[in-house]
Amino acid sequence: MRFICVFVLFILVSLVLPAAAVTITERPDAIVNGQPIFVTVRDLPGNSSFSLLVQADCAVQPNSEFRFQMSQFVMPFALKKSSITATLSGTSTNRLEVMKESTIVTVSGQSRDGQFSTTKHYDITPGTYDYFRLSGTSLPTARSITAQLQVTGTTQGSKNSEISFVVEGLTAGTITIAALVDGTQALYKNIPIGGPEPSPAGSSVPAASTAAPPPEQWRTFTSADGMVSITVSRAEPVGFLMVPAEDPARGTRVLSGPYTLVPQDTYFSPPGRIEFRIPVGTPAEGLVIASHDRGNWTSLPSTIGNTTVTAPVTISGTFALLGPLPANTTIVSTVTTTPATPATTIPKTTETPPATPTARAGIEPARLLLLAVGAGCAVAMRKRE
Repeated sequence: MRFICVFVLFILVSLVLPAAAVTITERPDAIVNGQPIFVTVRDLPGNSSFSLLVQADCAVQPNSEFRFQMSQFVMPFALKKSSITATLSGTSTNRLEVMKESTIVTVSGQSRDGQFSTTKHYDITPGTYDYFRLSGTSLPTARSITAQLQVTGTTQGSKNSEISFVVEGLTAGTITIAALVDGTQALYKNIPIGGPEPSPAGSSVPAASTAAPPPEQWRTFTSADGMVSITVSRAEPVGFLMVPAEDPARGTRVLSGPYTLVPQDTYFSPPGRIEFRIPVGTPAEGLVIASHDRGNWTSLPSTIGNTTVTAPVTISGTFALLGPLPANTTIVSTVTTTPATPATTIPKTTETPPATPTARAGIEPARLLLLAVGAGCAVAMRKRE
Protein backbone atom coordinates (compact mmCIF):
# COMPACT_ATOMS: atom_id res chain seq x y z
CA MET A 1 0.00 0.00 0.00
CA ARG A 2 2.84 2.40 0.88
CA PHE A 3 4.48 1.81 -2.53
CA ILE A 4 1.21 2.44 -4.38
CA CYS A 5 0.55 5.70 -2.53
CA VAL A 6 4.12 6.93 -3.09
CA PHE A 7 3.83 6.08 -6.79
CA VAL A 8 0.50 7.91 -7.08
CA LEU A 9 1.91 10.96 -5.29
CA PHE A 10 4.89 10.99 -7.69
CA ILE A 11 2.57 11.00 -10.71
CA LEU A 12 0.40 13.75 -9.22
CA VAL A 13 3.39 15.97 -8.48
CA SER A 14 4.65 15.46 -12.04
CA LEU A 15 1.29 16.53 -13.41
CA VAL A 16 0.86 19.54 -11.14
CA LEU A 17 4.36 20.99 -11.50
CA PRO A 18 4.84 22.98 -14.73
CA ALA A 19 7.19 21.66 -17.40
CA ALA A 20 10.48 23.46 -18.00
CA ALA A 21 9.97 26.46 -20.29
CA VAL A 22 11.84 26.60 -23.58
CA THR A 23 14.81 28.98 -23.65
CA ILE A 24 16.52 30.25 -26.81
CA THR A 25 19.68 32.36 -26.65
CA GLU A 26 22.05 33.86 -29.23
CA ARG A 27 25.74 34.64 -29.24
CA PRO A 28 27.83 36.74 -29.86
CA ASP A 29 26.44 40.23 -29.24
CA ALA A 30 28.22 41.69 -32.30
CA ILE A 31 29.91 40.17 -35.36
CA VAL A 32 32.06 41.01 -38.35
CA ASN A 33 31.72 39.66 -41.87
CA GLY A 34 32.64 35.97 -41.97
CA GLN A 35 31.89 35.32 -38.28
CA PRO A 36 29.40 32.65 -37.12
CA ILE A 37 26.18 33.18 -35.15
CA PHE A 38 24.94 30.54 -32.69
CA VAL A 39 21.33 30.10 -31.56
CA THR A 40 21.10 27.70 -28.60
CA VAL A 41 17.77 25.96 -27.95
CA ARG A 42 16.92 24.30 -24.63
CA ASP A 43 13.81 22.30 -23.60
CA LEU A 44 12.07 22.67 -26.98
CA PRO A 45 8.80 20.69 -26.80
CA GLY A 46 8.15 18.13 -29.51
CA ASN A 47 5.34 18.84 -31.98
CA SER A 48 5.43 22.54 -31.12
CA SER A 49 4.99 25.37 -33.61
CA PHE A 50 8.41 26.90 -34.27
CA SER A 51 9.22 30.05 -36.28
CA LEU A 52 12.67 31.53 -36.89
CA LEU A 53 13.24 34.90 -38.57
CA VAL A 54 16.66 36.13 -39.71
CA GLN A 55 16.65 39.66 -41.08
CA ALA A 56 19.56 41.68 -42.47
CA ASP A 57 19.39 45.48 -42.81
CA CYS A 58 22.30 47.18 -44.54
CA ALA A 59 23.17 50.37 -46.39
CA VAL A 60 23.76 50.16 -50.16
CA GLN A 61 24.54 52.45 -53.06
CA PRO A 62 21.62 53.15 -55.42
CA ASN A 63 21.39 50.79 -58.40
CA SER A 64 24.22 48.59 -57.13
CA GLU A 65 24.68 44.86 -56.65
CA PHE A 66 24.49 43.32 -53.17
CA ARG A 67 24.79 39.88 -51.55
CA PHE A 68 23.76 38.51 -48.17
CA GLN A 69 24.69 34.90 -47.46
CA MET A 70 24.27 32.50 -44.54
CA SER A 71 26.87 29.78 -45.05
CA GLN A 72 27.08 26.41 -43.29
CA PHE A 73 23.54 26.79 -41.95
CA VAL A 74 23.11 23.98 -39.38
CA MET A 75 19.51 22.89 -38.75
CA PRO A 76 19.69 20.41 -35.83
CA PHE A 77 16.04 19.28 -35.73
CA ALA A 78 13.31 18.52 -38.24
CA LEU A 79 10.37 20.75 -39.11
CA LYS A 80 7.26 19.06 -40.48
CA LYS A 81 4.58 20.84 -42.53
CA SER A 82 7.13 23.60 -42.86
CA SER A 83 7.80 26.52 -45.16
CA ILE A 84 10.74 28.75 -46.04
CA THR A 85 9.96 32.33 -47.06
CA ALA A 86 12.55 34.75 -48.38
CA THR A 87 11.93 38.42 -49.12
CA LEU A 88 13.96 41.36 -50.35
CA SER A 89 12.95 45.02 -49.93
CA GLY A 90 14.46 48.06 -51.62
CA THR A 91 15.47 46.04 -54.67
CA SER A 92 14.78 45.91 -58.41
CA THR A 93 16.18 42.46 -59.28
CA ASN A 94 16.44 39.49 -56.92
CA ARG A 95 17.93 36.05 -56.67
CA LEU A 96 17.56 33.35 -53.99
CA GLU A 97 19.94 30.38 -54.01
CA VAL A 98 19.87 27.44 -51.61
CA MET A 99 22.52 24.74 -51.72
CA LYS A 100 22.55 21.51 -49.71
CA GLU A 101 25.12 18.88 -50.61
CA SER A 102 24.90 18.49 -54.41
CA THR A 103 21.47 20.13 -54.83
CA ILE A 104 21.05 23.81 -55.73
CA VAL A 105 17.66 25.54 -55.86
CA THR A 106 17.49 28.97 -57.52
CA VAL A 107 14.59 31.44 -57.67
CA SER A 108 14.89 34.84 -59.33
CA GLY A 109 12.56 37.64 -60.34
CA GLN A 110 11.79 41.32 -60.59
CA SER A 111 10.54 43.31 -57.62
CA ARG A 112 7.06 44.77 -57.38
CA ASP A 113 7.01 48.18 -55.72
CA GLY A 114 10.55 47.52 -54.52
CA GLN A 115 9.77 44.15 -52.93
CA PHE A 116 10.26 40.51 -53.89
CA SER A 117 9.03 37.46 -51.97
CA THR A 118 8.98 33.72 -52.53
CA THR A 119 7.76 30.81 -50.37
CA LYS A 120 8.52 27.09 -50.61
CA HIS A 121 6.58 24.40 -48.71
CA TYR A 122 8.26 21.12 -47.77
CA ASP A 123 9.48 19.17 -44.74
CA ILE A 124 12.84 20.39 -43.48
CA THR A 125 15.21 17.62 -42.44
CA PRO A 126 18.10 18.01 -39.98
CA GLY A 127 21.46 18.72 -41.55
CA THR A 128 23.81 21.37 -42.86
CA TYR A 129 22.87 23.63 -45.75
CA ASP A 130 25.90 24.88 -47.68
CA TYR A 131 24.33 28.31 -47.96
CA PHE A 132 21.24 30.48 -48.24
CA ARG A 133 22.17 33.35 -50.58
CA LEU A 134 20.07 36.46 -51.23
CA SER A 135 21.40 38.80 -53.90
CA GLY A 136 20.32 41.27 -56.56
CA THR A 137 20.35 44.94 -57.51
CA SER A 138 19.14 47.81 -55.35
CA LEU A 139 16.60 50.34 -56.57
CA PRO A 140 17.95 53.48 -58.30
CA THR A 141 16.67 55.46 -55.28
CA ALA A 142 17.54 52.96 -52.53
CA ARG A 143 20.01 53.75 -49.77
CA SER A 144 19.35 50.52 -47.85
CA ILE A 145 17.94 47.04 -48.42
CA THR A 146 16.30 44.48 -46.14
CA ALA A 147 16.71 40.73 -46.63
CA GLN A 148 14.56 38.29 -44.64
CA LEU A 149 14.50 34.53 -44.26
CA GLN A 150 11.73 32.87 -42.24
CA VAL A 151 11.45 29.17 -41.41
CA THR A 152 8.21 27.86 -39.86
CA GLY A 153 7.03 24.35 -39.01
CA THR A 154 6.25 21.70 -36.40
CA THR A 155 9.28 20.47 -34.44
CA GLN A 156 10.53 16.89 -34.34
CA GLY A 157 13.81 15.79 -32.82
CA SER A 158 16.14 16.77 -30.01
CA LYS A 159 14.81 19.28 -27.46
CA ASN A 160 18.35 20.57 -26.79
CA SER A 161 20.30 21.71 -29.86
CA GLU A 162 22.06 24.60 -31.59
CA ILE A 163 21.37 26.40 -34.86
CA SER A 164 24.38 28.10 -36.41
CA PHE A 165 25.42 29.91 -39.58
CA VAL A 166 28.17 32.20 -40.89
CA VAL A 167 27.27 35.70 -42.12
CA GLU A 168 28.96 36.64 -45.40
CA GLY A 169 28.63 39.54 -47.82
CA LEU A 170 27.94 42.31 -45.27
CA THR A 171 30.59 44.63 -43.86
CA ALA A 172 28.14 46.83 -41.94
CA GLY A 173 24.51 46.74 -40.90
CA THR A 174 22.34 44.78 -38.48
CA ILE A 175 21.18 41.19 -38.18
CA THR A 176 17.86 40.69 -36.35
CA ILE A 177 17.00 37.21 -35.07
CA ALA A 178 13.58 36.33 -33.63
CA ALA A 179 12.12 32.97 -32.60
CA LEU A 180 8.60 32.00 -31.55
CA VAL A 181 7.53 28.75 -29.92
CA ASP A 182 3.76 28.09 -29.95
CA GLY A 183 3.19 31.77 -30.63
CA THR A 184 5.28 33.04 -27.70
CA GLN A 185 8.47 35.00 -28.27
CA ALA A 186 11.49 33.04 -27.07
CA LEU A 187 14.19 35.22 -28.69
CA TYR A 188 14.51 38.69 -30.17
CA LYS A 189 17.91 40.25 -30.68
CA ASN A 190 19.60 42.87 -32.87
CA ILE A 191 23.23 42.08 -33.72
CA PRO A 192 25.37 44.87 -35.21
CA ILE A 193 27.80 43.92 -37.98
CA GLY A 194 31.20 45.54 -38.05
CA GLY A 195 30.53 48.11 -35.32
CA PRO A 196 27.76 49.97 -33.49
CA GLU A 197 24.25 49.68 -34.87
CA PRO A 198 23.73 52.46 -37.44
CA SER A 199 20.84 54.92 -37.34
CA PRO A 200 18.33 54.27 -40.13
CA ALA A 201 18.65 56.77 -42.99
CA GLY A 202 20.63 59.05 -40.68
CA SER A 203 17.52 60.04 -38.74
CA SER A 204 17.02 60.12 -35.02
CA VAL A 205 13.90 59.41 -32.99
CA PRO A 206 12.90 62.06 -30.44
CA ALA A 207 11.63 61.36 -26.96
CA ALA A 208 8.11 59.98 -26.81
CA SER A 209 5.43 62.62 -27.13
CA THR A 210 1.79 62.89 -28.01
CA ALA A 211 2.53 64.90 -31.16
CA ALA A 212 3.09 62.98 -34.40
CA PRO A 213 6.67 63.22 -35.69
CA PRO A 214 7.50 64.55 -39.16
CA PRO A 215 6.65 62.11 -41.97
CA GLU A 216 10.29 61.29 -42.71
CA GLN A 217 10.63 59.73 -39.25
CA TRP A 218 7.94 57.13 -39.86
CA ARG A 219 9.23 53.75 -40.98
CA THR A 220 7.34 50.94 -42.70
CA PHE A 221 8.15 47.27 -42.15
CA THR A 222 6.66 44.51 -44.30
CA SER A 223 6.13 40.79 -43.72
CA ALA A 224 8.15 38.26 -45.66
CA ASP A 225 5.23 37.41 -47.94
CA GLY A 226 4.33 41.07 -48.52
CA MET A 227 0.73 40.64 -47.30
CA VAL A 228 0.95 42.88 -44.23
CA SER A 229 2.96 45.93 -43.20
CA ILE A 230 3.17 48.28 -40.24
CA THR A 231 4.14 51.94 -40.17
CA VAL A 232 5.50 53.20 -36.86
CA SER A 233 7.58 56.04 -35.48
CA ARG A 234 10.50 54.18 -33.93
CA ALA A 235 14.08 53.31 -34.87
CA GLU A 236 14.14 49.60 -34.08
CA PRO A 237 13.04 47.11 -36.77
CA VAL A 238 9.67 45.36 -36.48
CA GLY A 239 9.52 41.75 -37.67
CA PHE A 240 6.60 39.55 -38.69
CA LEU A 241 6.37 35.86 -37.90
CA MET A 242 3.62 33.63 -39.25
CA VAL A 243 1.87 31.59 -36.55
CA PRO A 244 -0.78 28.84 -36.87
CA ALA A 245 -4.28 30.12 -37.57
CA GLU A 246 -6.87 29.63 -34.85
CA ASP A 247 -10.62 29.54 -35.42
CA PRO A 248 -12.17 33.03 -35.24
CA ALA A 249 -15.75 33.72 -34.28
CA ARG A 250 -18.61 31.81 -35.88
CA GLY A 251 -19.36 33.10 -39.35
CA THR A 252 -15.86 34.47 -40.05
CA ARG A 253 -12.59 33.04 -41.34
CA VAL A 254 -8.90 33.98 -41.46
CA LEU A 255 -8.05 35.42 -44.87
CA SER A 256 -4.45 36.45 -44.14
CA GLY A 257 -2.25 35.61 -41.18
CA PRO A 258 -2.12 35.43 -38.25
CA TYR A 259 1.17 37.33 -37.94
CA THR A 260 2.95 38.00 -34.65
CA LEU A 261 4.88 41.27 -34.46
CA VAL A 262 8.29 41.10 -32.81
CA PRO A 263 9.59 42.24 -30.46
CA GLN A 264 6.48 41.43 -28.48
CA ASP A 265 5.03 43.75 -25.81
CA THR A 266 6.28 46.86 -27.62
CA TYR A 267 4.15 50.01 -27.37
CA PHE A 268 3.81 52.44 -30.26
CA SER A 269 3.47 56.11 -29.33
CA PRO A 270 2.01 57.76 -31.30
CA PRO A 271 -0.10 54.82 -32.55
CA GLY A 272 1.15 53.02 -35.63
CA ARG A 273 -0.85 51.74 -38.60
CA ILE A 274 -1.12 48.11 -39.67
CA GLU A 275 -2.15 47.41 -43.26
CA PHE A 276 -3.27 44.12 -44.84
CA ARG A 277 -3.47 43.58 -48.58
CA ILE A 278 -6.84 42.19 -49.65
CA PRO A 279 -6.23 38.77 -51.27
CA VAL A 280 -6.95 38.74 -55.00
CA GLY A 281 -10.57 37.86 -55.74
CA THR A 282 -11.78 38.55 -52.19
CA PRO A 283 -14.84 40.84 -51.81
CA ALA A 284 -14.05 43.85 -49.62
CA GLU A 285 -17.38 43.80 -47.79
CA GLY A 286 -17.16 42.69 -44.17
CA LEU A 287 -13.36 42.62 -43.93
CA VAL A 288 -11.80 43.54 -40.59
CA ILE A 289 -8.38 43.42 -38.93
CA ALA A 290 -8.45 41.59 -35.60
CA SER A 291 -5.95 40.97 -32.83
CA HIS A 292 -5.62 37.58 -31.13
CA ASP A 293 -4.77 37.12 -27.45
CA ARG A 294 -5.38 34.25 -25.01
CA GLY A 295 -7.70 32.47 -27.43
CA ASN A 296 -9.88 35.52 -28.11
CA TRP A 297 -10.27 37.60 -31.27
CA THR A 298 -10.86 41.36 -30.93
CA SER A 299 -11.82 43.46 -33.94
CA LEU A 300 -9.91 46.72 -34.54
CA PRO A 301 -11.49 49.85 -36.04
CA SER A 302 -10.70 49.08 -39.68
CA THR A 303 -10.71 51.21 -42.81
CA ILE A 304 -11.47 49.29 -46.01
CA GLY A 305 -9.84 50.65 -49.17
CA ASN A 306 -9.73 49.44 -52.75
CA THR A 307 -6.87 46.97 -52.22
CA THR A 308 -6.02 47.18 -48.50
CA VAL A 309 -7.52 47.24 -45.01
CA THR A 310 -5.85 49.39 -42.34
CA ALA A 311 -6.24 49.82 -38.58
CA PRO A 312 -4.42 51.68 -35.78
CA VAL A 313 -2.18 49.73 -33.40
CA THR A 314 -0.72 50.81 -30.05
CA ILE A 315 1.09 47.60 -29.06
CA SER A 316 2.70 44.69 -30.89
CA GLY A 317 0.73 41.47 -30.85
CA THR A 318 -0.83 38.88 -33.16
CA PHE A 319 -3.00 40.14 -36.01
CA ALA A 320 -4.99 38.70 -38.92
CA LEU A 321 -7.34 39.82 -41.66
CA LEU A 322 -10.77 38.28 -41.12
CA GLY A 323 -13.71 38.06 -43.48
CA PRO A 324 -17.15 36.45 -43.64
CA LEU A 325 -17.53 32.83 -44.60
CA PRO A 326 -18.71 32.27 -48.18
CA ALA A 327 -22.42 31.73 -48.66
CA ASN A 328 -23.74 28.17 -48.12
CA THR A 329 -20.69 27.24 -46.00
CA THR A 330 -21.40 24.43 -43.51
CA ILE A 331 -19.82 24.85 -40.07
CA VAL A 332 -18.83 21.43 -38.76
CA SER A 333 -17.28 22.42 -35.43
CA THR A 334 -18.25 24.58 -32.49
CA VAL A 335 -16.01 27.59 -31.95
CA THR A 336 -15.43 28.59 -28.34
CA THR A 337 -13.50 31.81 -28.91
CA THR A 338 -15.02 35.17 -28.02
CA PRO A 339 -17.00 36.55 -31.00
CA ALA A 340 -15.31 39.41 -32.83
CA THR A 341 -17.00 42.77 -33.38
CA PRO A 342 -18.71 42.93 -36.80
CA ALA A 343 -16.55 44.46 -39.52
CA THR A 344 -17.09 48.16 -40.05
CA THR A 345 -15.62 50.80 -42.32
CA ILE A 346 -14.21 53.70 -40.31
CA PRO A 347 -13.73 57.03 -42.13
CA LYS A 348 -10.74 58.01 -40.03
CA THR A 349 -8.12 56.35 -37.83
CA THR A 350 -8.73 56.46 -34.09
CA GLU A 351 -6.37 55.50 -31.32
CA THR A 352 -6.95 52.13 -29.73
CA PRO A 353 -5.93 52.03 -26.04
CA PRO A 354 -3.42 49.33 -25.04
CA ALA A 355 -4.96 46.11 -23.89
CA THR A 356 -5.08 45.69 -20.12
CA PRO A 357 -3.22 42.53 -19.05
CA THR A 358 -5.52 39.86 -17.71
CA ALA A 359 -4.61 38.33 -14.36
CA ARG A 360 -3.67 34.68 -14.50
CA ALA A 361 -6.34 32.25 -13.43
CA GLY A 362 -5.83 30.22 -10.29
CA ILE A 363 -5.13 26.50 -10.17
CA GLU A 364 -7.39 24.71 -12.63
CA PRO A 365 -10.15 22.44 -11.23
CA ALA A 366 -8.37 19.39 -12.65
CA ARG A 367 -5.24 20.20 -10.66
CA LEU A 368 -7.30 20.77 -7.51
CA LEU A 369 -8.80 17.31 -7.99
CA LEU A 370 -5.35 15.80 -8.42
CA LEU A 371 -4.11 17.51 -5.27
CA ALA A 372 -7.15 16.24 -3.35
CA VAL A 373 -6.48 12.67 -4.46
CA GLY A 374 -2.85 13.06 -3.44
CA ALA A 375 -3.89 14.29 0.00
CA GLY A 376 -6.15 11.27 0.37
CA CYS A 377 -3.24 8.95 -0.35
CA ALA A 378 -1.13 10.74 2.22
CA VAL A 379 -3.87 10.31 4.86
CA ALA A 380 -4.19 6.60 4.02
CA MET A 381 -0.45 6.11 4.44
CA ARG A 382 -0.50 7.86 7.80
CA LYS A 383 -3.40 5.68 9.08
CA ARG A 384 -1.57 2.46 8.09
CA GLU A 385 1.45 3.62 10.06
